[in-house]
Amino acid sequence: MIRNDRTHIRTRLFIVLGVGAVLLLIGCTTAPATDVTSVGGGISPEAVTESFFEDLQRALQDPNLNQEETRSFWAERLAGYFAPAERDAQRVALRRTLASFAGGLRQLAADETAVFELRGLQPVEKIADDGERALVRLPSASISMTLIRTTERGSFVFYEQTIGLNQVIGRPDGAVPVVKIDGRWYLTEG
Repeated sequence: MIRNDRTHIRTRLFIVLGVGAVLLLIGCTTAPATDVTSVGGGISPEAVTESFFEDLQRALQDPNLNQEETRSFWAERLAGYFAPAERDAQRVALRRTLASFAGGLRQLAADETAVFELRGLQPVEKIADDGERALVRLPSASISMTLIRTTERGSFVFYEQTIGLNQVIGRPDGAVPVVKIDGRWYLTEG
């Protein structure tokens, strides 16, 4: 019974950290080898939003996220999707969030594995655009977390939860705000 209580507490902590990671990343709204400087905004509101969430998923699934160098890489890369004036603040928030997320993963027992996945990232739909600011939404997007335990009898899912992305974006309409600067679109806090 003690293990089940510990697992329940650990599971709840992990959910809070995982959902908190997404809230911080959006609501203010082996290490990868990709060049960070190649990332920065997008050619359309939909493109920058889709790319951000794809990279967010890659970051959360990176097996080396427990390493500071890897978290720094992802924080820098993800911050590059935000408007230039917001990047420093986003970089700090992203580093903190990814460290908390990695800490949550370390709370799992040795025989437990977590799978954290963003699903339904397409289609991205633009719901407003005045040429300088836009709102986009990922109507089918969700965050899925599965906890798996492996025993001598095999692996089994002992916890699974899926939450619609619109529930954690931090805006009542579930929209992601973007802004156009010098011909490129960037995520923005508002």
